[in-house]
Amino acid sequence: AVLVSTMLWFCRSFSPTLSTHYASRSLSAIKSTSCTPPPQSLHPNDKTQPNARHSGLLPIYKPANWTSADVVGYVRKTLEFDARDRMGTKKRPKIKVGHGGTLDPLAEGVLVLGVGKGTKMMAEYLKGAKSYEAKAELGYETTTLDLEGDVVKRSDPSSVTFADVESSSANFVGETMQVPPIYSALHKDGKRLHELAREGVKEEDIDIPPRPVVVHSLTVSTSSEGLPSFDLSVTCGGGFYIRSLIRDIGKSLGTHATMKHLLRTKQGPFELGDCLPVKSTADE
Repeated sequence: AVLVSTMLWFCRSFSPTLSTHYASRSLSAIKSTSCTPPPQSLHPNDKTQPNARHSGLLPIYKPANWTSADVVGYVRKTLEFDARDRMGTKKRPKIKVGHGGTLDPLAEGVLVLGVGKGTKMMAEYLKGAKSYEAKAELGYETTTLDLEGDVVKRSDPSSVTFADVESSSANFVGETMQVPPIYSALHKDGKRLHELAREGVKEEDIDIPPRPVVVHSLTVSTSSEGLPSFDLSVTCGGGFYIRSLIRDIGKSLGTHATMKHLLRTKQGPFELGDCLPVKSTADE
């Protein structure tokens, strides 16, 4: 119910004024050029309008161990069942829902969904920087470059100092070339890379071309655990992989590194405080 009400209230207009409707009890105030009260037909208690007729962008807090597809499926199912009930039919109407950028299963944070016409507008409204908070550990590398995979490389990082980590990280700020991880949704020879990986193909067996990426800011800080762990705050452009960044920092230090945790804190204009927590909604 909370999700459905919020979807009806939080319906971003695609007019030049970018007026925004939001439910303050479910989301914190949305930063926008103008905020206007929702029209009567968008009120969550108005049963004369099926939800399927409304479009917009919906920021969700994706919990760990949910895939981005899980979140999309949950929201779509919720809205379709509600639309069926409002329309008084037995058959669920089809509602188009998509996301504006995949988050890894173990990652958490901002995942913006497009509903209806909003699916076609995400690229325009979500262009710009994304921000992340990550935790990394030196000394090993996994197949997936995070804790979901198996350890395949080990090395001794005991000689690495935090000053070394700071110095190395600075080299990745700005425009660089980055090799994406094999466990990614990118395509190669007609298949997604993660599909090839699950078929047994190893990263060294195929050519994954580097891609141009940009890092606007990168700050490393000491972890509460101390080295070989450290924390990162990254603001970057689209198509950037934090897992690959951590792998490359490890290589530049003469060792290996793996991402232990990832939190997306911003995507386009949406921040953590703007997000509806799907997990608590699912429990209602």
